[in-house]
Amino acid sequence: MEITIGKCGIACGLCKNFNNGCLGCERENISRNECIIFNCAENKNIEYCLKCDDFPCKLMRGLSRAYCPVFTSIKLNL
Repeated sequence: MEITIGKCGIACGLCKNFNNGCLGCERENISRNECIIFNCAENKNIEYCLKCDDFPCKLMRGLSRAYCPVFTSIKLNL
């Protein structure tokens, strides 16, 4: 069984939205481009936030584990 991991480091299978409307952060952000965590990791050319030299950064510390911009309307003011 293949495990999908989001850029935030959370296993997609643990997320209540995965396969319940969500296709995973990479596929969702190709069309929506909404996730600030995904965009940050992409801009730094890293696979997961855990591989970032700045982890845990201000961005990650300010979010709940339940954060997913595809299914919430949370707007961050960092």
